Amino acid sequence: MSRGFTSIAAALLLLNIFSAPIHAQVPEQSAPAPLGDVVDIGGRKLHLRCIGKGGPTVVTENGAGGFSIDWFLVQKQVSSFTRICSYDRAGYAWSDRGPTIDTVEQTMDDLHLLLHAASIPAPYILVGQSIGGLYIRAYQRRYPEEVVGLVLVDATPEEDLGYTVNGVDKTGITMTYAEMESVYAPYIKNPPPPRTLPDKVEEPRDRLPPELQTARLWAERNFLAHIDMPHSWITAESWKEEFAGLRRLRLAKPNVLGNLPLIVIARGRRTDPVLSKREAELATMSSAGSERIASESDHEIHLYQPEVVTRAIQDVKAMAEHKARQ
Repeated sequence: MSRGFTSIAAALLLLNIFSAPIHAQVPEQSAPAPLGDVVDIGGRKLHLRCIGKGGPTVVTENGAGGFSIDWFLVQKQVSSFTRICSYDRAGYAWSDRGPTIDTVEQTMDDLHLLLHAASIPAPYILVGQSIGGLYIRAYQRRYPEEVVGLVLVDATPEEDLGYTVNGVDKTGITMTYAEMESVYAPYIKNPPPPRTLPDKVEEPRDRLPPELQTARLWAERNFLAHIDMPHSWITAESWKEEFAGLRRLRLAKPNVLGNLPLIVIARGRRTDPVLSKREAELATMSSAGSERIASESDHEIHLYQPEVVTRAIQDVKAMAEHKARQ
């Protein structure tokens, strides 16, 4: 009986991130000082870094295995025209762990509590990279009155979480709870062998200032060293449920987001036409939506071409302000 992951990048990334235990021979790296504030959200603390002045406030959401540090270049540019905040989800970098890792339910509650605890009032422009696109769409679905614009940065489309169940390829959104659990069961019962944690910062994170590269390496090593495999299928099930709900809404009617300012940014270094088509379709969620191509970028567009993300944020801000005046 064959059960496993397809070659779809999101699923493989999930497995790689959540199944990597610490290698016993790798020494611990001392924690650097937080870049921002550590905010109490009620028994747990999350790391938040806000710079700049003005509104609407821009809030960034990381991809799987990403950190607030990764938005440093974009934050520096955006802070020249408005306030921008990056944060670390529970269990990442300087943020305390929560009951789960990266489930939509906990992440949305945490972010909502964090913004209110830090006295950062709505409205917000939300910017999500990779699986962060799922989270910001989920936030907008739960709190539509707080969100005046979205920027999706090489965001994961609904159909991109894929698995093989009994030899049949399935998208995550078509799978049952039992099937999702069964995919992960072999990895939980027999975890992959330990691997040595990274000892250097790879491209494109090497575009960060040297001192931030050190902090970024610490964050990555610390995260990978403390993740256990049983959490991974719970997270995948949470993602599946949210993706399925968002897809139903998207297909129910044209422009499900109305005329909400929306820009979808896709990487230029892509050869998969199916994935490109799915990503382009995300722009049709709004009558004001549009797609842009970051021609020199791979997946981490905010590090390869931060100016492209900055321009999209600036344009969504202008669209939101124009809409508010009407």
